[in-house]
Order: sequence, then structure tokens, then C-alpha cells
Amino acid sequence: LLAAGVVYHAARVSLAERERELASMRVLGFSRGEVSEILLGELAVHVALALPAGCVLGWTFSWAMSQGFDNDLYRLPTTILPPTYAMACLTVVGVALVVALAVRRRLDRLDLVSVLKTRE
Repeated sequence: LLAAGVVYHAARVSLAERERELASMRVLGFSRGEVSEILLGELAVHVALALPAGCVLGWTFSWAMSQGFDNDLYRLPTTILPPTYAMACLTVVGVALVVALAVRRRLDRLDLVSVLKTRE
């Protein structure tokens, strides 16, 4: 659920920031697919860059916590198996695909006239 919230929030913020530009592109003749390709391509790049960084940071935090619990009575080794990383990465990619469908639907419903009428 945390991954879904983070990815969905990032996609919605990106859409809100670029709504006017994307509507302008639609008015200029770009297809729905081309416009969504821009926004969803950015989302894919963010997810692709975040996965390796998240795996490294996750291991680092796990190691730091296990070092913090070490004392004279017991010791907690840091052991994270590869299937754990695979499951976490596949979960994030799956969530990103579901979010991409939701954002694509929102892009298809973009009201071009009202977006272009707003003054900033």
C-alpha cells in the first residue's frame, strides 16, 4: 500500500504540474497515446531509477538497525535473500502499471477547453 501511495502521488503531482502543457499538445494535434506516452514515460523512468536505489537503501537501513540491536547477549545478522528483492521490485512495478492505467484514464478525460481557458 505504501508503494501504491507513493507512485500514485508522484503520478498525480506530475499530471497536475503539466496539465496545461499536455492539453496544449492535444489541441495542437498530438494523439492521446502520444501525450500519455510523455507522462507515463517519465513515471517509468522514475520507477526504474528508484528500484535500485531503494534496494540499496533498504539493505543499508536493515544493516544499520541490526547493528543497533547488537549487544553482549545476542546478535542479529543482516540477511536479505534475492527472492525478497524480486518480490518487492515486482510489487512496485505492478503497482506502477495499475497507477499508469489510472493516470491514462485521467489523461483521456482531460477537458481541453477548460484547461486552456484558465489564466495564471
